[in-house]
Amino acid sequence: MTNTTGRYKDVLIALAVAHKYGESLGRLQLQKFIYLGDILSLLWEMFSPTNGYETYKRGPYDRKVQNAVDVLAFRGAVSIATNKNYVGSNGVVSYSITPIGMKIVTRMESETPFLKALQMYNVIGVHINQRGWQNLRKIVYSEATYISNKGAGYGVPLKTNSLLSNLSAQIIWGFEQMVRNKETSLSKENLVSIFFRVLDNSQQLTSN
Repeated sequence: MTNTTGRYKDVLIALAVAHKYGESLGRLQLQKFIYLGDILSLLWEMFSPTNGYETYKRGPYDRKVQNAVDVLAFRGAVSIATNKNYVGSNGVVSYSITPIGMKIVTRMESETPFLKALQMYNVIGVHINQRGWQNLRKIVYSEATYISNKGAGYGVPLKTNSLLSNLSAQIIWGFEQMVRNKETSLSKENLVSIFFRVLDNSQQLTSN
């Protein structure tokens, strides 16, 4: 399986979740949604691509995500729309899942790795929807792993598969450890909620 092939799943799931809220996603919005999935994948005991996101002039970017969505559009699983008023992708292109794409998602739900990823993106989608899909870029710009690397310039790998480099995962597990010491535990949903509250606080600090 090539890295691009592995991104087919992420693109289909991200667009399927956005579709639940009546949303299509611009190029940059799709990139940012999948980046959040990579950041939180350790929480679901999954691994994101080793050679995935890098720092870019408009935040984290993985060219394999763009390659995957282009291939899926060619195969009829993704629809491409042009809208000059669309704010998510420099006012040009937005993506949405087609009925063919939804059939693929439904068929793949019987596979455990796919279902785990779908569950994760659904949880992330709840929090994005609360904050506004138009704010996806702002949300990601407040994420700790990206912040810690963006000063080094463009093309710096954002390593999300290890607690040593995934700073957001460190924060999440730090909260989980504090609670565990009190002989209780937090669900994945609760930990993702904490993650987004941390991002909210980071945005407030940046704007002040």
